[in-house]
This record gives sequence, structure tokens and C-alpha cells, in this order.
Amino acid sequence: RFTAEFDFRTYDAEGVILYAESLDNTAWILLALREGKIEIQFKNEFGTKVTSGGKAVNDGLWHIISVEELEHSISVKIAKEAVMSINNPGTLFKQSQGFLETKVYIAGLPRKVGNSLVKQINPRLDGCIRAWNLMNQGHSGVKEVIQEKQSKHCLVSVGRGSFYPGTGMAAFQINYNNPDSDEDWLINVTLTIRPSTDTGVMFALVSNETVPLALSIVDSNSSDSQKIIVTIGNVTVAHLESKKLCTPRKVLIGLLVTKEQLELSVDSHTDRSSSEQLSVLHQAVMANVVTYLGGLP
Repeated sequence: RFTAEFDFRTYDAEGVILYAESLDNTAWILLALREGKIEIQFKNEFGTKVTSGGKAVNDGLWHIISVEELEHSISVKIAKEAVMSINNPGTLFKQSQGFLETKVYIAGLPRKVGNSLVKQINPRLDGCIRAWNLMNQGHSGVKEVIQEKQSKHCLVSVGRGSFYPGTGMAAFQINYNNPDSDEDWLINVTLTIRPSTDTGVMFALVSNETVPLALSIVDSNSSDSQKIIVTIGNVTVAHLESKKLCTPRKVLIGLLVTKEQLELSVDSHTDRSSSEQLSVLHQAVMANVVTYLGGLP
């Protein structure tokens, strides 16, 4: 029968931990997170089910998760304590010549599966899994794949937040205008950063093919410091030098912009500007801008 046990750690609230299906795709089981809690979905010859329960486990701590198919039910445990027992009148997967063969997907779904789930889910999960024991065969088959791919290794320490690798960014549709005034707008950004590379865009407003506002890290002439700069278009309107940023310490950055003034603060230092370039930003904000974190499109 199907069994899986592993240590699991995440801050993510939703995504697929594990998906297993029969070789003929007629039966499957999904282990996932929704609102931080464990969810099970499965389908076999007797029908489909979806159940969730237990405490939220997206707290950044390690949790032992196990799923075990018993004779008439599927048992889910967190830290070896039962949190769900789901009735299942038959077996989840049929044996073939005395063997149970399944295809197992970790942290994602095969493309063809998305629409056939009982309850739709965002499959992308950002987390870490270790101490694998699949089908009571230990980490056989898993360890070899993970050892060869550095990108799949667990980080030693993690923290709540967003990670931007330079190859991806987040886009938001945010209206900075004051609903009570056609002319007033306010951009107020506070970031706590811990960068691992020397340069990059942290926050930007994009209008069509132009960048009316960007907050970036750039190299400094000094070997032990870097610059935080604010640009409007291609013009730098504020900058502050900071001791080398790519260290374990966190840096607090603030950016406050109105149509009259711009204020950049890094830790306890501040640079203010009332550049003529603010009129360029004003026109862009009054039209339409898209907010980007972690890079540019």
C-alpha cells in the first residue's frame, strides 16, 4: 500500500507537496497545503475525496509528515500524531503481479493533471523536504536526484519574506492616487533587505517601455560599500552609500515620494530631492504604472 514519510519545512501557505498516480493514470493521491494546513485529495475506482485538517504547518519549523494507506482508510500524521483518517473502501492503487508501481511527483503536478483535481490548487510550493521514506524504501531514487542538483538542496537557515533570484520578479497593479484628489498621489515603500549580489533593481514603477521610478543597488567606487540609488527615467535623483550590503545583516530602506519631494532613507541616513524630474514621474503615475519587485520585465 502507499506510504510516505518525510520532514517538511515551509512558510508557503499553498502548494503541492507530493502527487502519486498509477501507471495507467486511473488512480491518484495528492498531498498538499492549503491555508497552511495539510490537504489530501485522491481518486480511485470507488470515487474521489478531498479532506483537510490539523494545525497549520507553514511556520518555518520542521514537521514530520506521514501519509499511510491502511486497510480501509488513509491516515495522515503530523509529528507522528494522527490528524486525519479518511475512509477508503478499497485500495488506492491496484497491485500488478504482486507489485505496487506508482509515479511520484514532488512539489508539483504533471501538466495533464491540473484540471482533473477534485479541488483546484496553486501547485507551486516553496519549501524544503528531507529524510525521505517513500513506500517504505527510504530515500531510494530521491537522494540521487537531489545530490546532483545544488538548486534542490535545503538552505540551512530560512526566514519569512520573498526571495528574488534575478531571473524572476513580482508585478502588482497598485493605484497610488488619492481618491479624494485628482492631483495628489503618494508612494511609500519600506523594505528590509538582505541581498546576496552586488547590483539589482529592488522596486520599480514601469509605464509601457519606460521606468519612471526605480530603487536599486549599484556598485560603489569603494570596495567596502555599495550605493542605494533612486532613478526617475535615466536620471539619478537620490543616492546613499551603505557599508557592504551582501552580508548576513539586514538593511532597512525607506522611499517616500510625492509630486513635490522624494526622500530616500537607508538605516539612519536620509537623502532628499525636489528634482525637476518629479514632473516626469507625476505624469506617469497619473496615467498608469505597474509596480515591480525584484527586477524589471
